[in-house]
Amino acid sequence: MKILFAIDIMNEIVVHGYKGKRDGYKPLDWGLARSVIPHEYISEMGIKYPYLADLDRIEGKGDNDSAVLACHGVDTAFLNRGARSPEDAMKEPWIKNVVSTETCRGEPSRYTDFDYFSIVVKDKKAVPGGGEPSEILKNATDYGFEGYIILNLSSVGAEDSMGGLDIEGLRDCCSSELFYGGGVTGMDDLWRLKDAGFDGAIIATAVHKGRIPLDIVKKGYLC
Repeated sequence: MKILFAIDIMNEIVVHGYKGKRDGYKPLDWGLARSVIPHEYISEMGIKYPYLADLDRIEGKGDNDSAVLACHGVDTAFLNRGARSPEDAMKEPWIKNVVSTETCRGEPSRYTDFDYFSIVVKDKKAVPGGGEPSEILKNATDYGFEGYIILNLSSVGAEDSMGGLDIEGLRDCCSSELFYGGGVTGMDDLWRLKDAGFDGAIIATAVHKGRIPLDIVKKGYLC
């Protein structure tokens, strides 16, 4: 199972995400890295697969393009930059572009330059609209993306063992590559995701707090 490391970027620095309450996000200056400059943070921690979220662009308050592009030293980064149109992909050979339900406008099938489709979940319902994540995931598999992501926003940074979502049921809804992020508390949760058949997990807080070894992030895989 691939291990992605979540990096929330706001005002060109790394911030600590917590339950999607972005107005209260603070610089992540208490973790394993000394720097909060994204490319320095990635280098210092030896992150294999960064998952970058441009929170300013997601919120419609500017962008962090320069900070994202400065991370070009990695082989592969996953990027959610709040795409609202099919033209919003950042076309760099090392970037896997992610479009999410939170900002996607129009039919997802039109986003042909995007690699992953992310279903954002809050309080067990999809954002926006409040639909069932499982039903949206079933329908989304027809869009032809390389893979799909369940991002449990209300569990981000909360270390709540994935917020009580039916992880196994979600995996059963999708025969394509599927990642999960949000509320992964420790190794037991990672093994649960792997045993359920997930292809990737997005983590961060549990690593900074020593509940998941940094070495797994450096390798980029849980075998």
